[in-house]
Amino acid sequence: MRGRHLPDAKDSAPHERYRQPSIVRPCARMVKRAGRPARGARAATEKVARAKASAESVATITIERIAAGGDGVGRVHGLACFVPRTAPGDVVQIAYVTFARHARGRVLQLVDASSTRVDAACQHYVADRCGGCQLQHLNAETQADVRTSIVQDALQRIGKRDVARPGLVSGSPWAYRGRLTLTLKARGAAWIGGLHPLDDASRVFALETCPIAKPSLVQAWHAVRARARGLPKAAELRVALRAVNGDASHIAIVIVGGSEWPEARAWASALARSDSSIVAIWWQRADGTRVSLAATDDAHAETHTDASLTMDDVSASRDAQQAGGIDDLAPSMDEALAFAQVNGEVAQVMRTYVAEQLRALRPAHVIDAYAGSGALSEMLARDGVRVTAIEADATATAHAVERLGDLPNLRVVTDTVESSLASALPADALVLNPPRRGLDIRIPALLSTATARGLRAIIYVSCDPATLARDLSRLPAWRIASLQCFDMFPQTAHVETVCVLVPETA
Repeated sequence: MRGRHLPDAKDSAPHERYRQPSIVRPCARMVKRAGRPARGARAATEKVARAKASAESVATITIERIAAGGDGVGRVHGLACFVPRTAPGDVVQIAYVTFARHARGRVLQLVDASSTRVDAACQHYVADRCGGCQLQHLNAETQADVRTSIVQDALQRIGKRDVARPGLVSGSPWAYRGRLTLTLKARGAAWIGGLHPLDDASRVFALETCPIAKPSLVQAWHAVRARARGLPKAAELRVALRAVNGDASHIAIVIVGGSEWPEARAWASALARSDSSIVAIWWQRADGTRVSLAATDDAHAETHTDASLTMDDVSASRDAQQAGGIDDLAPSMDEALAFAQVNGEVAQVMRTYVAEQLRALRPAHVIDAYAGSGALSEMLARDGVRVTAIEADATATAHAVERLGDLPNLRVVTDTVESSLASALPADALVLNPPRRGLDIRIPALLSTATARGLRAIIYVSCDPATLARDLSRLPAWRIASLQCFDMFPQTAHVETVCVLVPETA
């Protein structure tokens, strides 16, 4: 199925409905920002910060629950107040700012700690307020409860569906991530590289470790960081590290940014020799052109005999900028830049669950919408089911055709779902695996009458409970037959949901 959810769910940066105001940290170094000296920009920013601070009030509240995005929620003067890094049952003194319908707070003092609290395993979670995780301060049982309650609440409040609390399938809570994308900012002749604090997306802290990532990714990052002075000159770069085909012993790296890099190939060759897990390195220039710098055969071929860098279930058009000037390794690089597999263990369980739901219907024809490079389509087609796989990204569909061209009962369509779904019908079952934004408005309208064309079930795979709930509110002719959550992102507030829908009259 499409890489973003099956197996690759949307990873990665945390989705927050409300954001905490940024914390201003003055910097002594003079740099240029938006065409003016930093000193003037800093003065303007500090003026705004002082105005915000003067509007803050202080209160002591009890945290009642965790909202979508991971913030704790209490009440102040009747308003819901969102406070990051709090736990249900915490009594906290906060400084807060009131908006029209809610308030945002920051913890001044933990007055009484909840029994659900635990010490965070990651050194960056507290010290640097890393924004990559939101729930490391909660025990595993509470985290599971948070994720399923977020789904139940969204479906009841937004979708107007009265549903019981869904179950949750979990895997390893640590070392599950198969990809990391880090930011490097220039600091004179040196770099600082890592992730953003949760309350200031303009800053980056130096990443030493990441307990939710595969150790080989962190090791590869250390190898890049050790050679950071050889990177191209730029104010900012990105480094994307990916486990190839979910294999953490094979790491692909893409350096994004910069215009001139004379030493690029020598740098990449030295990097590849320094770490046997690194099988390929690319550079994407600031203008979007891409260059292959090193691959298995010229780095350490004696260690890795398979130079293939295709990644299962990717959809680059939704998650990476496509550009011209692509060299012979472009498909592989597109896939390395795309939303690659995040949690392979739980992703495989989820894909199998979806396939089992479909097999129970004994369908003759299934439409796999947002199919990515066709992992689910392949499972069904090899069972003898006729499958139409629809995917807008040409790289993913080309990969599907290359791998699955021997399956006569599989048809791959390169198009958007909203443009091609009507012509793909009739079918017995439809799998919808959209990006975080959910379904185009035309799709629910089409599905409202699809039962007349023989559609017996819809399986909706979602990475965002809010957009799932919105789309279900647009499908009143379909009722929820089953609801199952999958814990694709432990330590975060994100959750994957598989919703099986049948006609209301069935």
